[in-house]
Amino acid sequence: MRAHLWFAIGLACLAGACAERAAPAAKAASVERVQCDPGNTATDNVRALQRTTVLSASPLYSHVLSGKNNSEDRVTGARLVVRPPQGVSTETLTRLLQCHSAQALLGQVDLSRFSDDPYFLPDSWLDINVEPVDGNLTVVLRADSVSDGLQVLQRATAFADAHRGVADP
Repeated sequence: MRAHLWFAIGLACLAGACAERAAPAAKAASVERVQCDPGNTATDNVRALQRTTVLSASPLYSHVLSGKNNSEDRVTGARLVVRPPQGVSTETLTRLLQCHSAQALLGQVDLSRFSDDPYFLPDSWLDINVEPVDGNLTVVLRADSVSDGLQVLQRATAFADAHRGVADP
């Protein structure tokens, strides 16, 4: 009887782990259906993102209560201030980034052509929002955990360093 109980508990844990891994892929498939333009390929999206000029990268913090009277800020991602390619609106950039993130997670993007991609994390979903700020756009990249947030920040900083001052052709 005890062996059956432990087997059932192990099976439940395994099923939970599988469901947790499937969740980002399921989310990506849903986002791809809604956000991706059938006329643009994943390669087209990468080219557009590579033409984006990055003005700055900074950490994104969440304020968390960590005790009865204590709180702390934790890194949950990054903010990129960008100047998008000519003619790309806030809405278009939002759709482009969300589509790219979904396609990358689904394995449709050649990641070797887009090093330090801050818009994607393997096996994780990133919430991506774009907001107009002072004539530029701020891309907010939010991860589900501090470790993923730190990884996003590291990638965003490297991406910003590589794309500062890139001219829009």
